[in-house]
Amino acid sequence: MIKHQQRGLELYCFESLSSLPGVVHAVTTRHGGVSAAPYDSLNLAGGGDDPAAIEANLELLRRALDLERLAWPEQVHGIDMLAVDGDAAGLVGQADGLATDQAGVGLLIRQADCQAVLLVEPEKRVIANLHVGWRGSVAGAVGRGVEFVVERYGVDPAGLYAAISPSLGPCCAEFINHADELGPAYLPYQVRPNYFDLWQATWDQLTAAGLRRDRIETAAKCNKCMDSFFSYRREGETGRFGTVVALV
Repeated sequence: MIKHQQRGLELYCFESLSSLPGVVHAVTTRHGGVSAAPYDSLNLAGGGDDPAAIEANLELLRRALDLERLAWPEQVHGIDMLAVDGDAAGLVGQADGLATDQAGVGLLIRQADCQAVLLVEPEKRVIANLHVGWRGSVAGAVGRGVEFVVERYGVDPAGLYAAISPSLGPCCAEFINHADELGPAYLPYQVRPNYFDLWQATWDQLTAAGLRRDRIETAAKCNKCMDSFFSYRREGETGRFGTVVALV
């Protein structure tokens, strides 16, 4: 990933997606916003933070990426997808993934340990952003996201690029009750007792959905290990960083 400053915000971007024309994307850190501790400072959602501060932080992000508007779902750890059409902005409904072929709208997923998985089809100009926690992973959120863009926009999975955001890494993804929570299908991803590589699980789900291996990039950054990101597992009461993608 590439780290950079943009209009006062500390952001990361993926090398693979940065080379695609007409696509803007970013992963935020916790730096550059207006929220007070323990949500300091670029908190994009959650907790007991001042709603006005969250709104101001979202506006800082929109301006930093020079987008007309941002759209985000009410995330519920499921697999439902929503298409963002017309002039939709802000909270667009309950889902765990958004997709669009409209320019100017940033699709935002907000995180504090879960993955955001970006899908980009640069030829047909289609993008999606998926919220994938462990529950979504088990339920098939990745495959459903790919299926949604294929069915709605007629894309070929082999034409998609994908990027897996900073999130809980195999170093810190501990599941003491994994037999009940993850089930036996996740045992191949166990890296040591009770610890699992959910990045690899997502990679495998993407390839199973038809994506090319050379078009998938993993950030390989654990947000619990890196204090520049919010992490619920590290802090308990905390804010949310975000991953956003847009067509321009």
